[in-house]
Amino acid sequence: MAWGGAPWHNDGMIPRYVILILGLGMGGAAWADRLDVSRVSTQGEFAAGFGAALVTGENRRGTHRNDFGAGRIHELALDLSYTFIDRASLSFSTDNDYADAQVGIKWKILRARAFKWDVFADYGLAWTKNAATHDRLGQNNVDMAARIHGIVGDGFQWAFKAAGQYVWADAGNFWNINLTGELMQYVDAAWAIKGAAAFDMVQINRPETIYKPAVTLGVVYNMSPTASVHPYVKYHLNAFGGDNTVGAHDDNWKAAVAFSVQF
Repeated sequence: MAWGGAPWHNDGMIPRYVILILGLGMGGAAWADRLDVSRVSTQGEFAAGFGAALVTGENRRGTHRNDFGAGRIHELALDLSYTFIDRASLSFSTDNDYADAQVGIKWKILRARAFKWDVFADYGLAWTKNAATHDRLGQNNVDMAARIHGIVGDGFQWAFKAAGQYVWADAGNFWNINLTGELMQYVDAAWAIKGAAAFDMVQINRPETIYKPAVTLGVVYNMSPTASVHPYVKYHLNAFGGDNTVGAHDDNWKAAVAFSVQF
């Protein structure tokens, strides 16, 4: 049995499936359990996700989406993954801040119910170039991460992830670091509360590191054994520590509803 969604669910009984997610590629389901905080995929699983969220915000000059009406459907991403053996998955995603897409692998080292340990590696491909000048748009990058997670009791899930990303850029290569913690509590078989906190350290020492904290909170409602809905909000606090005046926005709200369907 592979543990993932609500502890009363036998994941090993579910056949190969495809899941579609609307809303940042972030959702949850007790029965389908594709995006529970602490889930382990099994051999033969193929999953697809996509999403969108309404984002509003401003930068320090106050010129970037500085009211909710200036928000737009934002952060659309496609994610594909295939678990070819129980301990390893391959992935393809367009969710990369510096490149057109990324390919990667996840290796599941520990898979106990109370404590799991995964390691990740992804390579971001910046293949688009200006047609006239042939200048590359974006930067190739690579990231590596480790994630620990588990299930406590009958309904509580937790996870912590630390990731490092190295970006090759013409103006000088740099590092990013991301720290993320997630919690999920099932109230009953149909409802769960899901939250997360993230802290990014961006463009480290180039010349100043930008610090970007964010928090997310939402609920998960399982409408059926194969479908669920996950409305949530995310608040990106003011970035600090670097020159964040034009390119990156902060002090923004993100409103989204995620749907997951299992076939």
